[in-house]
Amino acid sequence: MEGEKGRVCVTGGTGYVASWLIMKLLEQGYSVNTTVRPHPEHKRDVSFLTNLPGGSERLQIFYADLSEPSHFDVAFKGCVGVFHVASPTLDFGNGEPEEVVIQRATDGTIGILKACLNSKTVKRVVCTSSASAVVFNDSGAEMIDETYWSNVDYIKASNLSIGPYFISKTLTEKRAIEFAQEHGLDLVTLLPTYIHGPFICPNMPASVHMSLAMVLGDHEQYKLFINTPMVHIDDVARAHIFLLENPEAKGRYICSSDMITIEEMSEFLSAKYPEYSIPTLEMLKALESLVYPQRNYWILVSNLGMGLTTCLLEPFNAAKKRRDMEGEKGRVCVTGGTGYVASWLIMKLLEQGYFVNTTVRPHPGGSERLQIFYADLSEPSDFEVAIKGCVGVFHVASPTLDFGNGEPEEVVIQRASDGTLGILKACLNSKTVKRVVCTSSASAVVFNDSGVEMIDETYWSNVDYMKASNLSIGPYFISKTLTEKRALEFAQEHGLDLVTLLPTYVHGPFICPNMPASVHMSLAMVLGDHEQYKLFINTPMVHIDDVARAHIFLLENPEAKGRYICSSDMITIEEMSKFLSAKYPEYPIQTLESLKDVEGFRIPVVSSKKLLDSGFKFRYGLDEMFDGAIQCCKEKAWPLSKG
Repeated sequence: MEGEKGRVCVTGGTGYVASWLIMKLLEQGYSVNTTVRPHPEHKRDVSFLTNLPGGSERLQIFYADLSEPSHFDVAFKGCVGVFHVASPTLDFGNGEPEEVVIQRATDGTIGILKACLNSKTVKRVVCTSSASAVVFNDSGAEMIDETYWSNVDYIKASNLSIGPYFISKTLTEKRAIEFAQEHGLDLVTLLPTYIHGPFICPNMPASVHMSLAMVLGDHEQYKLFINTPMVHIDDVARAHIFLLENPEAKGRYICSSDMITIEEMSEFLSAKYPEYSIPTLEMLKALESLVYPQRNYWILVSNLGMGLTTCLLEPFNAAKKRRDMEGEKGRVCVTGGTGYVASWLIMKLLEQGYFVNTTVRPHPGGSERLQIFYADLSEPSDFEVAIKGCVGVFHVASPTLDFGNGEPEEVVIQRASDGTLGILKACLNSKTVKRVVCTSSASAVVFNDSGVEMIDETYWSNVDYMKASNLSIGPYFISKTLTEKRALEFAQEHGLDLVTLLPTYVHGPFICPNMPASVHMSLAMVLGDHEQYKLFINTPMVHIDDVARAHIFLLENPEAKGRYICSSDMITIEEMSKFLSAKYPEYPIQTLESLKDVEGFRIPVVSSKKLLDSGFKFRYGLDEMFDGAIQCCKEKAWPLSKG
């Protein structure tokens, strides 16, 4: 999609406005570069950006600091537009005069504009200023628009704690506009008022904290809210994009959708949240402070506003949810975090309030509650740091089985199972891990010559039987079987609380960048992959979300012991042909007649009775599995075998 929208850069990508803007740009098909301030210990977590839909394919992150504008040259290279959202940290506590600190901050923005000029590709810059650059003056006007400027002396005389920030925004915008006019740079500035609403950055944004002052009981902030102009974060992000794309846009644009007095806010919040001690009108009578002139409801946002109720409620509900969940769940580790099951499991764990560590395999050359560690199953000691302090571990990672390097199959499989035992040893050594949930596979129960029609967790696959079946993925099935056996034996010998989950074909939507193998196989008839048909004489399936929820269920259920099959649906190859033909007539699904000659392995029905009897319930069926998978393929523009 880069050819349609082009590449843009957003400075200060981890901030409130910038992170939401990045999300909206990715949604609209842009390719995005973003800059973040380097962390002295290289610990800045940007996973909440990289995990955004489209982030893995169309988002690039560069480390740059406003004090070194040359750092931005690489980030701007090839960009058609730049959103300069980053705002420097203003440190007035190091003994330097206030003017020197502010001058350095404005110099940073001028450096950004010079880098845009030098790029030769940037066609427009949208700079995020602030309504504080227009409202603080002694004009006496009741309504102010973009023709006004705040007065530095007036701001200083007001003695506001954040006055230096307002001065910085005012002087920076002035200098930026002057520079752009002198050098022929197409610059537009956006001046939002108090930005409020939901947020995806890990910490509560300052403007949201101030806007929630009455809910949070922050009396010091009340004086800032005698009358308060507000705007929703989504409107601010969309206004940035609107100004980039609108060829007629020139100069400054105020962005504000609602105005509320402190009395109105008290009445509104008291009625909406009676459980909180919102200050009464009587308590607020003695409060005196600045009264802002009314903001002009500029045409830019007059039809975009989401309304005051949405603006106020969304961040409060999100903050309340976070506060309710935090600390109750503890920290867990998920191995193999980039895989199909692991990535979805991480998403569900974060939704439920867990703090999550995850490991990913290093390659040669997410949010306040997700930490990523590089570790390889061939080096179990790599996992000790990731597991440290965790109360639970989900061992989902599966090694890459390379049978093409001349080593005997048994040696490769042995090394794979040794990796799992290394993980279990690290769990024992941690002294904090209370339970391990290990992802096995239903292939560890179904391949045997028992002759039964239904199989449960008491059965094991037979290695000799699998070898005789000559399945192309037989070595993988053997590896899962032997690894689970060795893991259970090790746990029993060493007193480790280990539970194993045995899902069948895992199907449905996915957030990992590539199509998971099990999804590819399950979509064989849609994709026209005839070689896979022999694996689907009769097929047990389960939705990815049910698999992730089952992992969490087994971690949290104190009564869980041993092995648990996880499978919600069974479908024959004939039933699949009928189902897909009826549901997706646009694809050339194989007819019943053409499937008559397909021969393959028919497996017994697998029973999830043990899991269901424990209290777990499946939520999804075949409709959701196939709809989710096909929709993800369409979103990623992957070709499906259309007729």
